Amino acid sequence: MCKALIRMNLYLVLPTIFLLLGLACKRMPESEVKAEKETPVSTSKIDSSGDLPPLPDQKPIAPSHARVVLEVVKILPDLAPAGNGPCSQAPCKTQVLISRVIGYGSGFNQTLEEGKQVRAHFPMSVKAGGGRPEITAGKKITADVRGSLSENDPLMVRSYSLLD
Repeated sequence: MCKALIRMNLYLVLPTIFLLLGLACKRMPESEVKAEKETPVSTSKIDSSGDLPPLPDQKPIAPSHARVVLEVVKILPDLAPAGNGPCSQAPCKTQVLISRVIGYGSGFNQTLEEGKQVRAHFPMSVKAGGGRPEITAGKKITADVRGSLSENDPLMVRSYSLLD
């Protein structure tokens, strides 16, 4: 009698399982097709200050660099003490105001605050030369800067262009 009861339960349970699996399998392709038709929603956020995201034709920001708008507050008169490099002939250090942070490259490990004054180092000096415009107090520039190792070290300006 026990064997008959087990067989009867198998005859009821197995078809029910196959029926449920069959319904589940028939529904899968429909949900996959629906998922493909859905348009992805962007998770990027535009800054609430109304600034637009960078245009696609802008060149990308290099790793370990940030792109900022700087206003030159003061040219520091320090010259390099030795050698005959550009910084021994003309000033290379400045005091700048961070007017705007445009973006960070991957691996940039500092947070730059808009409105904060920091020191910046121009490795080829602030004088014009080699296609570079001269930097003077009061000028605004867009610059790609490399972060400093400590808060007391200046930002290293790798490239820049004057703003009108």
